Amino acid sequence: MKKTSISLTFLLIFAITANAQEDKAQRDAAAAEMQAKTAADTTGKIWTKGGTIQLNMSQVSLTNWSAGGFSSVSGIAQFNAFANRKKGRFAWDNSVALAYGLLAQDGQDAVKTDDRIELNTKYGYELKKSWYLAMLAQFKTQFTEGKDAATGARISDFMAPGYLILGLGVDYKPNDHFSAFISPATAKITFVNDQDLADAGAFGVDPATYDTLGARLTMGKNSEFEFGGYVKLMYTHDLAKNINFLTRADFFSNYLKNPQNIDVNWETLFTFKVNSWFSATLSTLLIYDHDTQIMKPWEDTPQQYVGKGTQFKEAIGLGIMLKL
Repeated sequence: MKKTSISLTFLLIFAITANAQEDKAQRDAAAAEMQAKTAADTTGKIWTKGGTIQLNMSQVSLTNWSAGGFSSVSGIAQFNAFANRKKGRFAWDNSVALAYGLLAQDGQDAVKTDDRIELNTKYGYELKKSWYLAMLAQFKTQFTEGKDAATGARISDFMAPGYLILGLGVDYKPNDHFSAFISPATAKITFVNDQDLADAGAFGVDPATYDTLGARLTMGKNSEFEFGGYVKLMYTHDLAKNINFLTRADFFSNYLKNPQNIDVNWETLFTFKVNSWFSATLSTLLIYDHDTQIMKPWEDTPQQYVGKGTQFKEAIGLGIMLKL
């Protein structure tokens, strides 16, 4: 009887010890799993965020300079940031791009060299690997008024124009370097909140009407609605350890009027990183919008006329860049 009691006691102790070891193993496994997760994982939100602030400056000072010229100072401030969220089959990409530049010369008013506000958001549901059903919204305008370099006349302003694009389509993202958003159903709204520019029919809105004596009968419209197809392409890649290349291109065709006229917005950016603080950039921007009228010189004469044309800008900068 005594031996039986001792045996039962040992069996009970063994069972308790084994159960305790099993519980400890489960707790250790759970703790290891929690430690392997990031803070974003434990909250159910997975975000990738980043951005840069860049300031490029140039200055020229001339004193008794026989070759002639003007002393000048110029600068461009740029802010670019993104915040992307990916959880399960859902993806949400957001970006903002801001830029403003000025050039000041002796005896002359400062003039703009850059002016940009651009906000982008895209929300998608993964249908199969790399393919998403997605909705896109894009907004563009500028900070301050713009003037024609030759005449000094005001040709643009904040929300004149402003562009809002809303599209539904598919988004192809095979990797972190390339994406292609294709939308057969996109609404594009152009805003011209400056009435003088609206009356002139700037940026494609319906102009004001006048009687034979020049009295205004109807005011120019402050917005223009278009509906069509839209494609947005983006590619980025590190060409070398300190050289990054980025290119983005947007294409839009208005089904409702002259669908053969494709609006194009194509930009490229090379970033050459000198060190953790300094970098050099080379950027280009090409824009064609059939509805945008541009002041153009009449052949080889000082006279100008308003017409359609391709806009192009190229800029080289060296300055401070801070990563966020």
